Amino acid sequence: MPCGTRALLLLLLVACRQAPGANPSLTPSGIAGDIAFLAGRALQGRAAGTPGNDSAALFLARRHEALGLPAAFPRQCGAERPCEWSYFQPFSSPEARGHNVGAFIRGAVDSLHEQFVVVGAHYDHLGTSPRFARDPELLSSVRPGADDNASGTAALLELARRLAANPPPRSVLIVHFDAEEHGLVGSRAFVQSTPVPASSIVFMLNLDMVGRLRGRDVLVDGSVADARTRSLADSVARALRVPAARSSASAGRSDHAPFASIRVPALSLTSGFHEDYHRATDVPARIDVAGIARIVDLAEGIVRAAASRSWPPRQSSSIAW
Repeated sequence: MPCGTRALLLLLLVACRQAPGANPSLTPSGIAGDIAFLAGRALQGRAAGTPGNDSAALFLARRHEALGLPAAFPRQCGAERPCEWSYFQPFSSPEARGHNVGAFIRGAVDSLHEQFVVVGAHYDHLGTSPRFARDPELLSSVRPGADDNASGTAALLELARRLAANPPPRSVLIVHFDAEEHGLVGSRAFVQSTPVPASSIVFMLNLDMVGRLRGRDVLVDGSVADARTRSLADSVARALRVPAARSSASAGRSDHAPFASIRVPALSLTSGFHEDYHRATDVPARIDVAGIARIVDLAEGIVRAAASRSWPPRQSSSIAW
């Protein structure tokens, strides 16, 4: 089968499985509009492997295409025939099946564009399953996941828009991870099959649950970071006057954690846990959109600093998940 046909079939498969009524405008509608769509009733909570999740994946791919960003994942059409690149990275594990969604921003400096910063956020949630829910008595009610993690997904779309308009020196991989709620399945699949050499990835930033800031400090989890990377985040926060505090509350619990296996320093930004976490009450009306904008400012500053600074050479370790 011709390689272009395979890429098209994957796109059509996702499109055909999308939830009924899930046809948003591809024109950027801002953080609030993106959260309203991702956490809307049509997507039914975006559980991995459901039509609502497929709709979210297709929406993300089309948004990056509308920004003019190339797809991030290579496809093979034969033993030695590279195929077209795809926005989707399918994976399957005993825990879950799904597809990461990724796009590529080429670095502005020719001598650095083959080195990469990864910026990620998971886009799945619990759907209508009481498994992992903190309100199991509500049975098959929709858990919309407005903060967890439509907020991080919308923040990542806004960050991609900014970086695409003014690329940093190093290249950036924008990755929306799937099946995080099943045990970081999508991010584990990514580090097991990175679309670029793992040794060329210098840093990773994760955005997870960034929608409930409400004047508090941004929490910076540096559990997978080295001392220099933590200091980088501190200096950027001070320069931008964004109140930030170090935290390990999400250590090992979000998509930055698997990057330790390939020795990539990583940080995660969050506004913290709250009473609506994994409940049907995690709805768009409770999101602090202005707070997300401040976190995007911090994220952009960190990414630009990481994409500009000098990094020591390193060797990738073997992956043992």
